[in-house]
Amino acid sequence: MENKYPQEQLQSIAAECQEFEHIINAMGYGYSLLNISADSYVRRCTDCTHWLGGSCNIFKREISRWE
Repeated sequence: MENKYPQEQLQSIAAECQEFEHIINAMGYGYSLLNISADSYVRRCTDCTHWLGGSCNIFKREISRWE
């Protein structure tokens, strides 16, 4: 499902999403343990706990605006 949508769309939707929670943070590892720099960090829907293979209701609602 990730390859079906351009990175631009996945990043744009995630950048404005109020419910975004990165899967790494949700697992409790913390960003610093995995060497994720805040300067180069990019939010994408596919990295969110709500993604669920594209079945996120927020994503589905927002992607319909792109089509």
